[in-house]
Amino acid sequence: MSYNNLKGVIPTSLSNCSRLVELVLTSNNLENGLPSELGSLSSLESLFLSKNNLSGRFSTSLGNLTSLKQLSIAYNNMEGEVPKTIGRLSQLINLQISMNNLSGFFPPEIYNLSSVRYLSIGANHFSGSLRPDFGYMLATLRELQMPMNSFSGDLPKTISNISTLQLLEVSQNHFTGSIPVSFGTLQNIQYLGLSQNSFGGNSLGGDLEFLKSLVNCTKLQMLDVGYNRLGGELPIHVANLSKDITKIYMGGNLISGSIPHEIGNLINLQAFAMERNLLTGGIPASLGKISGLIFLALSSNRMSGEIPSDLGNITRLEKLHLFQNSFEGSIPPSLGNCRSLLYLWIGYNRLNGTIPQEIMQLESLVQLFVNINQLTGPFPKDVARLKQVVQLSVADNRLSGNIPETIGSCLYMENLYLGGNAFDGAIPDIRNLRGLTLFNLSNNNFSGNIPEYLANFSSLESLDLSGNNFQGAVPTKGVLQHPEKFSVSGNKNLCGGIPELKLKPCPRNVVVSRTTRRHSSNKKKIFISVGVSVGVVASLLLLALNRMTMAQALPELVSLRERFLRTNMRKM
Repeated sequence: MSYNNLKGVIPTSLSNCSRLVELVLTSNNLENGLPSELGSLSSLESLFLSKNNLSGRFSTSLGNLTSLKQLSIAYNNMEGEVPKTIGRLSQLINLQISMNNLSGFFPPEIYNLSSVRYLSIGANHFSGSLRPDFGYMLATLRELQMPMNSFSGDLPKTISNISTLQLLEVSQNHFTGSIPVSFGTLQNIQYLGLSQNSFGGNSLGGDLEFLKSLVNCTKLQMLDVGYNRLGGELPIHVANLSKDITKIYMGGNLISGSIPHEIGNLINLQAFAMERNLLTGGIPASLGKISGLIFLALSSNRMSGEIPSDLGNITRLEKLHLFQNSFEGSIPPSLGNCRSLLYLWIGYNRLNGTIPQEIMQLESLVQLFVNINQLTGPFPKDVARLKQVVQLSVADNRLSGNIPETIGSCLYMENLYLGGNAFDGAIPDIRNLRGLTLFNLSNNNFSGNIPEYLANFSSLESLDLSGNNFQGAVPTKGVLQHPEKFSVSGNKNLCGGIPELKLKPCPRNVVVSRTTRRHSSNKKKIFISVGVSVGVVASLLLLALNRMTMAQALPELVSLRERFLRTNMRKM
């Protein structure tokens, strides 16, 4: 009865179903705890109660279900410790109690479950260390998932004794020490997740010795050791890992050295993340051979050299993170071939030259960051092709010229950073970018008036127009009435605005000129009307000349004209 909308509690009358073998109530809205009466279902082999709103403590009567092979109570609100009686479930193969509020040390009773193959206890509040004989007691495990807890101490080396192990996930705990070199004997391991712990920190080096041993794990598909304290030079062995490996995450460590050219041999790689390390050297051009690469993250290192044009061969690339290094040279136009690119982060480098027009062909781009480089030239006119872009930053370069009006067609834009360049001219017409939350034009040479339509941008939270040559009255509506959300300092020809700005009052002609501009179209209509009407009156009077002399008609014509002009000029 899974995936329904069942509410209330699990009925105790189910205990009368003495021959019941399987009870599946997954993904409902059941509340309260587990009735102790369920302990009388001695024939029960499978009990699935995950993804409900169950709360309270485990009933000790669960230990009576000695025929139970599968028990899943994951994704609930169960609390307290796992009862000791669970150790009596000697036939249990699958135990899933993750995503609850369970606490205490690693349940010692689990060590008695010698038949268990799938053990998932992640995202709880378990703490303490694992017993050194862990791998001997649970030697039949295929999957061990215990992330997002508070386990500490070393990982038991005996885990390498579990020859059947395919998945080991212990991320987001407090494990310390070295990653056991003996893991290289795990011939069936496919997924190794050790991220966000405190592995490493060996003052004598050797933190990355395990990589050499993992070369023997020919079935390895994913390695995640990111955000630990692993140090030392990146060994060439990283390029000799399993040919089946698809994901390597080693970011957020203290790894030095350079990425070996042989990394291009991992032709099935989809994600390679080495961000926030101490890497030097350049980007291996051989990465361009990995056509299926989707995510490449090398940000926040000490890498240098040019960005290889070979990266343009990775047509499936979606995320390219290269910011905060010392890359130089120009942005390769070949990146325009990466038509699936969503995130292009190449800011905080030493790149020069212009922004290639080919980048504007990446219509899938959501984020484009080329800020804090040495780029020159104009802003690309084809920016309107970036229909999906949400965040765009070209700040702190040496770009110049006008911002093209076509930028007003990027309707999904939320953050637009143009500050710290030499742009000039007026603010382009961006009245259609109603979703803007941040707009920064600071420290350029923009001029003209501040558009009043900015007051209609209800989502705008930060507006920085400082350090330009804007002039005229500062609007006093929308974001421009909240001094903590905008800045117009350094524009000596501005006036008015809210009192907090302490700007000089605007001359009367400034206000009049604004009013004049707003009603210019109405004035034109009135003048046209006056001209047409005078012509009609004159024609009629000329016809009257046939009946009266010129001397008689002329005073009448003058009188009519004066009355008509006085009447219509009052309307103006």
